[in-house]
Parts: sequence; structure tokens; C-alpha cells
Amino acid sequence: MIKGTLKELDLGELLKALEAAKRSAVVTVKAREGWGRIHLNVGRMVYARTEPGPHLGEYLVRLGYITLKEVQDLVLLQRSENPGTPLGQLALSKKLITEQDLREALFSQVIEAIATMLGWQEGTFVAEGAGDDASQVPLPHTLETRAAVLEAARRLDEWHRGSVEPDEVLVLAGDPTRHSLPREAWQLLELADGAHRARSLAVEAGLPEEHAFHLLYELKSRGLLRPATVAPEDPLVLIWAESSLVRRLLFVLLERERFRTLIAPNAERMQRMMERKRPAAVLIEGDDLAGRVRQVRQTSGGRFVPLWVISEQPPRGLWVRNLRVQHIRKPFEENDVLNALAPLRRSI
Repeated sequence: MIKGTLKELDLGELLKALEAAKRSAVVTVKAREGWGRIHLNVGRMVYARTEPGPHLGEYLVRLGYITLKEVQDLVLLQRSENPGTPLGQLALSKKLITEQDLREALFSQVIEAIATMLGWQEGTFVAEGAGDDASQVPLPHTLETRAAVLEAARRLDEWHRGSVEPDEVLVLAGDPTRHSLPREAWQLLELADGAHRARSLAVEAGLPEEHAFHLLYELKSRGLLRPATVAPEDPLVLIWAESSLVRRLLFVLLERERFRTLIAPNAERMQRMMERKRPAAVLIEGDDLAGRVRQVRQTSGGRFVPLWVISEQPPRGLWVRNLRVQHIRKPFEENDVLNALAPLRRSI
């Protein structure tokens, strides 16, 4: 076991040392911004994620390889029948994705997670041997650790050089054919229609948010994009979900469909968001649904706000009618959520 602080030992150097020693290890990083975990198998990078942050399942959805319902079904299967088996491996076994699909999604998700952790200035880490009961078992495709760290560091450096605001709305302003641009930049240019915010563009293009924000900044700096004259007033939806995967799937769906989103990690933050931001709707998932609904209704902005709970079975009891609760069945499909929120569009 190796313990330390991020000030004492650079995380990237630790990962490269473990690769050189061909160690199988799980590196857990804790910081003020969140926590992260990196899995190495014989020195090669198997998986990495941060919380908060995207899951592999989210990237498979963002890239259009599986649906919202399919990723939720895979998680249920993973928990009930295949604990310890990576979600990507299950998706392969069910022939929902190809090996190339998995490689692309895994690379995008891991690089974003590593770059995020490299950006944490203060925190602690623990590197432990990967036991037989580790939460991830090796995928058929692993990454060269040194190359992954270098690419993540390059992304982090880009993010620090400049980025647009997540809610900025941009429109085409110049001729992009006169410039040599990466493929991801062309994706963003095709989507920048003066209606989608930067965060929505990132989701629609299937790119890490910070990477997309930097590319948009570069395109804006070259005069290829400019702020839209009139920014749309998209409905604001607050998500208060216990499951981090449900939170991220709802975020991806709503941002892609031009809803603005707030994600409440706990009751205290939910109360502040309800009072300060006054969302147009609230989506709730987790245990003690009745308690969560009551907490929302007790806030100054939540007394009359449209509210849906997401659960496998419809909630029962007098509180459902008294607190004006609507239901979305879990696992949910895109249309289940969009149809429920459709009245918000008509009210604008």
C-alpha cells in the first residue's frame, strides 16, 4: 500500500511508476472537488472514473451506442447476476456494442477522469493491490498508462488556456473551410445553431465538457463563432437523484434536448437551488421518496413546482395526491421523460 498527498507526489508520476513496475492496483484519490478511482492491471490502465463525473454507461449513451433504457437494464443485471463485471463487458456479451465502440467510449471516459484528477491541487491518494473482489475486472482493452497520463495532461493544459461559459449560446460567424480544424471542432461547428448552449453542444457531440468548452473558445477566438444575439430561455429542471448513474443519464438527455439542468447532490444544496434558481420542474429518484418530496415542497420555490418521482413502482399513499406527485417508471426511456416535461415547453 502507498499513501500520500497530491502535494507530496504527483499523481501522474505515481501512475507511471506503477506501470513501470507492472503493478496491478486500485488508486483512490480524494479531494475537495470529489473522489476518483483508477484501476491498473499489470501496469496498464483498465478503468478510471470520478464522482461527480461521467460513467462509462453515460459515454455509451452520449456516443449513440446504447439507449438510456439499455444502460439501466445492464446496471440492474450487473447488480443482480454479475457483480464485479464491468458494464462495458456486459454490453459486449449482450452484443449491444462492438469492441470498437467500447474502445472509443472507454478512452473518452478514462481520459476525462484522469484529466480531472490531475487538476486537483489538494487531496490524498491510496494505492492498494487489486484483490480478487475488486469492483472492476480487466476489460479486453486496456490503455498504456503513460500515454493516457500524457494525453490527460495535454487536455488539462488546454482547459486552462481558455474556455467558454457552459450556458453561452454561439452561432457561426466566419468561414471554417479556411482553417485547419480537428474533427471534434467540425462537430461543434455543425451543431452551433444559435439555439444550443455550450453544455448542450458538448453532450450532443459526445465530447467531454471541458474539452468542448475549450474547442468552442478556440473557434470563438478565430472568429468562426460569435455569441448569439438572442439566447433562448430553456426550461430549468432540477435533478435530485440518489443514483449517480441516473443523475448523469438525466443530465445527458435533458441537455441534449435543450433543457437547462441543476444537479443537487444533497438536501442542503437542493434547498439552496430551489430558493435561488426557482426551477420549472423537479425530478426525484432514490430511497424515502416521500421524505424527499416533502423537503422540496417545504422550500420557498417548491410549493407549486411540477414534480416527478422516478421509481420502479408508482408511489402509493395519501402523500402522492396531497403533494401533487407525478411518476416516471424506472428504467425509463427517453420519451418517458420528455413526454412528462413537454408542458414546460408549451408554457414558455
